[in-house]
Formats: sequence, C-alpha cells, structure tokens
Amino acid sequence: MSELGDRVRKLRKDKGWSQAELANKLRIGYMNIANIETGRVANPRYLSELALVLETTTSFLKDGIDPKKIKVEVPTYLASLTDEIIYDPLKDYWIVETYKDNKLFLTDDACQVGKIKQIFK
Repeated sequence: MSELGDRVRKLRKDKGWSQAELANKLRIGYMNIANIETGRVANPRYLSELALVLETTTSFLKDGIDPKKIKVEVPTYLASLTDEIIYDPLKDYWIVETYKDNKLFLTDDACQVGKIKQIFK
C-alpha cells in the first residue's frame, strides 16, 4: 500500500464512507478508489477533487504535509500585480514562475504553478 493510499483510506474511514460512497461523490468507479488505496495508482488525475471531497489538501494526500486549511473571511491579496486584471469569463488565468530576466512564454521556460479560480476587485 502507498502512503497516498494510506491517507485516502484513513480520511475516507474517518468520514464513515465506503469506497463506493467516496467514488460516487467524485463521480468515478469504486475501483479507482480501491486502486489508489492499494497503491496501484500513485497520481490520480482527479487528485484535486479528491482532496476537496475529503476536506484536505493535495499536499497532504501526496506528501503528508499538514492538512490544515486557512479560512479567509475577506479577500486577501496574495500577489502584487503591475497591471490590473480585467476579468474575462472566456479566459483562464494562471500564476506562473520564470527566471527574473527571461521573457515569459508558457512554451519557453515558464513553470505552471496554479490556476487562479477567482479574481477579487
């Protein structure tokens, strides 16, 4: 069994759910959960959704890093931007990292860090 599998099994059992119940919440087959818990699947494509349903973080599921979440009551600026982002529902917005003096091209040396889910004004 994998460490990921151990953590998923423990969180699932703590909630009193069967593998089938957890799978239903994710809209996947129960064998997907069984495969994670036995270590046959080490990096499920639905890891983010799994973390959300189990009320933990992907970091905790993958690496065992403390699963405490911080709840923020009011929007907090997590980054300082040089230009204002004008929200367009037809676009995806991403946080990326690149070396300081290099141009930013996603196909060049940019490393995708995370998708921005909400923009606060």
